[in-house]
Amino acid sequence: MSGASGYLPLRYVLADTLVVRTSFDPLRIDSEHVIGGRAQRGMFAAALRRAGLEGEERAWVADGGGIRFAAAHPRLEPGADPDLPGPERARAAYPPPAYLYTLGKNSDTMADVFADPDPTVPYRAVRDPITLDRSLRARVRTTTERYLGRARTGDPDRGVPFFTTALDSGQVFEARWQLLARDPAGLAELAERVIGVLDAARGTLTLGSGGTRAHGGVRVTPVDPDTPLSPDRAVPAGRRSWAAGEPFDLLLLSPALVVGAHGQYAPGALAGEARALLARHLPGADVRVIASHVESTVVGAYHRGYHGPMAQRRAAAPGAVVRLRLDRALPESLVRAIEADPLGDRVTDGHGQFVLLDPPPRGLLPPAPEAVPLVGRPDGTVALPDGGVVPAQGPLEWGDPGLAVLYDELLWNAAAGPVRDHARMLARRSARRLEPLTPSLIGRLRETITHPHHGADTALDELSGVLTGERSGGGSPKTLHDRALRALARARVVPPGSPPIPVRGWLSGIGGGAAAAGWWDANRPRPAHSPAYAAAIAAVDLSLPDGLPPRDDPAGLSPRARDWESRNAARLCLALVSSWLTETARVLRARDTAHVQGGRR
Repeated sequence: MSGASGYLPLRYVLADTLVVRTSFDPLRIDSEHVIGGRAQRGMFAAALRRAGLEGEERAWVADGGGIRFAAAHPRLEPGADPDLPGPERARAAYPPPAYLYTLGKNSDTMADVFADPDPTVPYRAVRDPITLDRSLRARVRTTTERYLGRARTGDPDRGVPFFTTALDSGQVFEARWQLLARDPAGLAELAERVIGVLDAARGTLTLGSGGTRAHGGVRVTPVDPDTPLSPDRAVPAGRRSWAAGEPFDLLLLSPALVVGAHGQYAPGALAGEARALLARHLPGADVRVIASHVESTVVGAYHRGYHGPMAQRRAAAPGAVVRLRLDRALPESLVRAIEADPLGDRVTDGHGQFVLLDPPPRGLLPPAPEAVPLVGRPDGTVALPDGGVVPAQGPLEWGDPGLAVLYDELLWNAAAGPVRDHARMLARRSARRLEPLTPSLIGRLRETITHPHHGADTALDELSGVLTGERSGGGSPKTLHDRALRALARARVVPPGSPPIPVRGWLSGIGGGAAAAGWWDANRPRPAHSPAYAAAIAAVDLSLPDGLPPRDDPAGLSPRARDWESRNAARLCLALVSSWLTETARVLRARDTAHVQGGRR
């Protein structure tokens, strides 16, 4: 190994959704929650090639003599997750150790089963990434989308459904590339050159697959620009040295391609490989394995240079633990030297990396709350959807008439679409209970609220008069006959989270003015069932600093948005009812086969 070794901590902010493929199924892609070292290797190689640095690409990427890439893990930053006060400093969440289990099926209390196993207690393995001090768990956000694409084989004119589960934008990860050089001066120079290449490629770096579908945009910066290099594989949690006879854990951070006794890759050989590693650094030492747990995983990749998948190999899964004991002291300098020597093959891709840790204390461990790896937002700033941060503006002049008009237009344009989507959802949910209605009856109700000379309040008053059987004037449609009113009473609408309601009763309280405000408050889209409404309003609400729905309001609205709702309740009610009637008419025509085929109406 080279004379000097250090780590370059890099901070990845996802500007777009990210897809790191786990299989080669072209129809369904589920992204890994960890950005593998090979994906970053490809990103860096593309940046070097675009910059014309062919010599550096060969030396740093192809040969792998100066840089060993590393997996990027979720980074939990202070002030990032609105659900938690946040840690006092940034921490990375790594694969959960194999000894860490929770008690029972629904408990959050953790225990070290290597130290205190109890056969009478049901245990459940911790699967979420967790910080090395076991204080926080990471909950990586993902989104699944479905789209039609053109298949590579078969009929080229026929679309094929594709499914992609991608990491959401705005999340932050941390990777620690290992740099190798002849001396510390060469190490610092290499780090400076690597940072220069990444800085010059800002705005063009992409990770993972699906780049043609706006996936993979990322911003890469050093964690600490003033001190780019770190001597540790991970931020230490506890001691970094052990006396003779004290146990310590080897925690695997990335897959390890270790070779078994028969010459093939065998994950179970990890414990023997760990003993051999310590024997190389401590000749003559008595190395004992107290406990170990190793699971198997498949390691594969897609080679863009050869336009095809690489061979899949069995490897020890991240999170594997080997608990060891030595007959001599293990100082911090030797710990760092051991961690700089990865286990197994393909170390340039970031495989075989590990960290040495103190075992957890005996007894039960406190629950580790979950946190989302969002970008930390310092005071006085506003976070953008892509993870960027911009300075917050000063207080707005809410008395300005121009600002009031702008605010109303922003909220209405944002709310109109989700309200109509909510109305269509209501009609589709109620399709089986709308049979007493007919398309002609729905058409008469639509005529009532679509008069070109009526405002929202007047249209709702006309609809209320028709539903209550009152004779209306002014050229508006006549009131409904008893047969139509009975049909409205027998038909049911099914609001989410509520029992079915007769359509006539559901619409009976509607009207202009104060009646519209009351009806809207009872029938607005709720965050639990239709979160798009509150999210769309919050995204353009000028009174919210972060663009996220407030958690202290049942409807997910700010006080100013609530005031806007009360002033525009009639317009919102009219949009919901008219869209519901339109979708209901479509549902009834689809079910009325006699009407579709021209039979009895």
